[in-house]
Amino acid sequence: MLRLLFILLLSTHIVLGDRCKNLVQKVRRAHYLVFGVDFPYWYGVGQLKQESGCRDIISKDGVGSRGVAQITYRVWQKFLKKKGINNINTISNQIHAQAYIMKQCKLETYTSHLWGAYMVYNGGLIVNKEIIRARKKYHIKEVPYCIAKEFCKRKIIEFNNGQFISACKIAYDYPKKIYIYGQQYKPFNINENDSRYIFW
Repeated sequence: MLRLLFILLLSTHIVLGDRCKNLVQKVRRAHYLVFGVDFPYWYGVGQLKQESGCRDIISKDGVGSRGVAQITYRVWQKFLKKKGINNINTISNQIHAQAYIMKQCKLETYTSHLWGAYMVYNGGLIVNKEIIRARKKYHIKEVPYCIAKEFCKRKIIEFNNGQFISACKIAYDYPKKIYIYGQQYKPFNINENDSRYIFW
């Protein structure tokens, strides 16, 4: 009896320990609806893990970001209402909003690769300036992540504890984390080379 109780507690801990697993199918459906069935939706799950740990929370960022995808609804309200999302009070709405916002970010970034779209989601269009600078120097249209990063000129942030960190590091670490987290939710039988969506 004690052994059965231990196994039940252990299995419950595993499920609760990774909230993101519970959202995989919702993220898959939302991203397939918005992007098509060849979109690597597991990066959407990785993004939720990075943004909120897959928890429906209100951020302390001072701008009102909320939900599993940490969306600032007042910024995206008009856009999302056109997509039929009148609020982000439910996790389902938050995930659908995430997919629509990511599609818009993909359209706005100056790279066809997903790393750029995730950077726009996180920090706006400043990455496009870095891509333009790299294009001018190297005369290439598709600027790789590592080259765009070389042209990053963002401020140094000082934290309350006296530590300093480059805003470039924060910005360019964001897609790296999403890529790493996303691999945890990628199906084993998927070959990303068959997709028209390239991350790097």
